[in-house]
Amino acid sequence: MPKSLRTFAVTTLLTLLPGFAAGLAAQAPPEVGRRDTGRAATITATDIARRVGIMAHDSMEGRATPSPGLTKTASYVAGEFKSFGLRPAIGTDFFQWYPLTEVRPGSRTGQSLTLRHSSGEYALDPSIDFISLPVGTAARASGPLAGVREDVDGSVVVVRATSQTLADRLGELRDVLEGGAVGALIALDAPERYVTGVRLFFESKRLSVGRPETLPAPAAIVPLASLPGALKRAIEHGDVPEGWTADVRSSATMRADSAMNVIGWLEGSDPALRDEYVVFTAHMDHVGVGRPVNGDSIYNGADDDASGTAGIIELAQAFASGPRPRRSVVFMTVSGEEGGLLGSGWYGEHPLFPLDKTVANLNMDMIGRNWTDTIAAIGKAESSLGATVDRIAAEHPELGLDVVDDMWPEERFFFRSDHYNFARRGVPILFFFNGAHADYHRPSDEPDKIDSEKTARIVRLVYLLGLDIANADEPPAWDPDAYKRIVETGAD
Repeated sequence: MPKSLRTFAVTTLLTLLPGFAAGLAAQAPPEVGRRDTGRAATITATDIARRVGIMAHDSMEGRATPSPGLTKTASYVAGEFKSFGLRPAIGTDFFQWYPLTEVRPGSRTGQSLTLRHSSGEYALDPSIDFISLPVGTAARASGPLAGVREDVDGSVVVVRATSQTLADRLGELRDVLEGGAVGALIALDAPERYVTGVRLFFESKRLSVGRPETLPAPAAIVPLASLPGALKRAIEHGDVPEGWTADVRSSATMRADSAMNVIGWLEGSDPALRDEYVVFTAHMDHVGVGRPVNGDSIYNGADDDASGTAGIIELAQAFASGPRPRRSVVFMTVSGEEGGLLGSGWYGEHPLFPLDKTVANLNMDMIGRNWTDTIAAIGKAESSLGATVDRIAAEHPELGLDVVDDMWPEERFFFRSDHYNFARRGVPILFFFNGAHADYHRPSDEPDKIDSEKTARIVRLVYLLGLDIANADEPPAWDPDAYKRIVETGAD
């Protein structure tokens, strides 16, 4: 995929008048840009409502990643970017494509787990007793049960896990199976609610970026409570007794696909700073068509996140219609957020603008509901951006907005939207978020429930903040403790 794009043709004006660029830089462009706040007025409630109505219309069918509705939405965003005069990020293309693999578990008739012992044969029920891991198109293995040891050739290895260690045990499965085991069982000691969540995850369609490596043998997660009593008690005491065998069978379907991010940008006016970037993001995808609720099966995602995507389009228009700030500004609508921050994750691995030159990421996700006078800017305490957004809000009382930090730390929202793929790579971030509500991930997240007037004020705030960052002499700075925790240690 494309690497960072560092060189583009300069504009006709600067080509014809090279001396003019240097003169303009010498005339203190930060003061020009910083005081030119009139473009914020171009961000209107009418425009927000119209754009949300387009993207969250039933015809978009919930904008799942990937889907025709998502493609139509991306084409709409790209068309708007082009009409504003933004530059495409890749040659003439506003799309950054990335590869996907869709994994679906096979039917339950294709999943089985049978345990055998001199005391009897125990056929476990795939609907309640175990969770088959869809690791390949079809696989079957039989062998004696064994704990993890050096010599596991021909065995079905049993690994114990808890809710705290399941992710680690899953990550170690490949090594276990490549060590000679013919299959694996993860004996999960966890509350029933947790087990239900794990089942829903593995029994749902899942997306992964690229072509995932499949495990070399079948595996299953088995709640301890589902095991025969004697085997359960032995595993609880750290033992796998001899005399037990297992037959494991799994099936799945895998399909290659692709999705896109939409990226446009405006080059900065200051030759000394134009190779630094302020990146604005929102996710344009939602969860598609699902289980009907009151007869409605289209999960429109008006707030999540047509509201933020409309904000990105409005920001692009506002910046494009005014004097260019000193730094370059990048406008990005990503896909795959609902599947695990896939599009922003791909961008983080394949940035089109150098991340070490990206001075800030301002992300908007669900900004159209709840309070009329308050917006959360998650990440305020992590960098100097917190003080900057507070100052901007104080300087613009006409916005009528109080900016608060994360009000729901227990929900770990810092790690749950696309800004995180910038933050963990060292880019200071702010995440503008208005909180969840009763319509979250439901068909009732409809355009007529969006408070477009409030949303427009939030987007104006982000515009003024982005303008200030793009024109400042110095880039934002991390809080050292936050940098160590998020970037160096990699908390997630």
